[in-house]
Amino acid sequence: MRTRKVKNSTVDRLPDGQSPRGFNMPLPMKVSGIDAQGQEFQEPSVLSFISSEEASFLLKTKVERQSLLKLVIPLPPKLADGQPLNLVLKGKVVSVEPVPGEDKAKKILLKLDSRYFIGANEV
Repeated sequence: MRTRKVKNSTVDRLPDGQSPRGFNMPLPMKVSGIDAQGQEFQEPSVLSFISSEEASFLLKTKVERQSLLKLVIPLPPKLADGQPLNLVLKGKVVSVEPVPGEDKAKKILLKLDSRYFIGANEV
């Protein structure tokens, strides 16, 4: 049976509503961007899921859909061949959902740009 990708307005989905393949990967990271009040922010968070098209994580700072955010994820030394390297991703917020049991934190779904950077700096 052949599968094909179909375009959804927010993220690519496979037939039958399956999400793109990805990884549940709890890595610490830093999120930055512009909050709902138009102010720059930086907040530590933990990556919960990542694929080639999207990433999700919890965020206490209030952000709007379509906001541009940057994720700086320090790579584990084993993956970075012992070097202090960061994976830097950028993308647009496509979903902000409440999290049961959390007062302020929201689950953020970010549609990733196709470009990324790996290096010692946080471009």
